Amino acid sequence: HSWHDDADAKMQKLHEVAESFHRKHGRYPTFWLDKVCIDQTNITDGLKVLPVNVMACSKVLVLCGETYPERLWCAWELF
Repeated sequence: HSWHDDADAKMQKLHEVAESFHRKHGRYPTFWLDKVCIDQTNITDGLKVLPVNVMACSKVLVLCGETYPERLWCAWELF
C-alpha cells in the first residue's frame, strides 16, 4: 500500500470486503498484511520469506489509492 493514500478509506473498504466474505462463507477471511506480518525492525528477514507467504495465498486484495501506482515497489508487488 501507499502511506500517502487515505487510510480511513482503505480501512473502510477492507471492512466491506471482510463483511461481504462473512455473509457469503459464514466466517471472516484471513488477511496477511505486510506491515503487521513482517517485523518492521528486521524487514530483510521478512522479505526473504515473502515468496512463501505470497504463494500460500489464494487471492490478492489491492486497496489501491491515487498514489499506489506511482510507487515503484507498489507496482512491482502487483507482478
